[in-house]
Amino acid sequence: MSIGKAQQQRFRISPSGRGAIFRMKRWFYATFYSGVSDREVKESNRRIWLDLSRKLIEEINKRSAADKPTRIVLEYEVDPKGLFKPISATVEILELKPVETFRTYFIEETKLREVEELKAMLSEILKKARELGVSIEELTR
Repeated sequence: MSIGKAQQQRFRISPSGRGAIFRMKRWFYATFYSGVSDREVKESNRRIWLDLSRKLIEEINKRSAADKPTRIVLEYEVDPKGLFKPISATVEILELKPVETFRTYFIEETKLREVEELKAMLSEILKKARELGVSIEELTR
């Protein structure tokens, strides 16, 4: 841990905002609580963490992002005693959506079976359409 100059901790993407806060909490306690021997600095760091996490949770909840994929980038300083001084946190709320969906077959019989199932369904649909007096053109509109 470098002392006196601004540092940055970039966390991996978490599946949720809650998970991102938890990941950050584990890092914080391992770095600024467990590794510090001075009791006063330790307690001060804990209070700073509680305030920081409360603000982040508030902001994440304000945006209804507690369950959305999230990454946090934290900028902070450390004084010579080991006192943690957060500067800013950038919270990236991400959206997970498929770009493309496709299916590929590795066993030709599987593909042929699905084709046969489609033909059977189509036959049933055509039969029902004839019963109702509906033409194929009307169905495809």
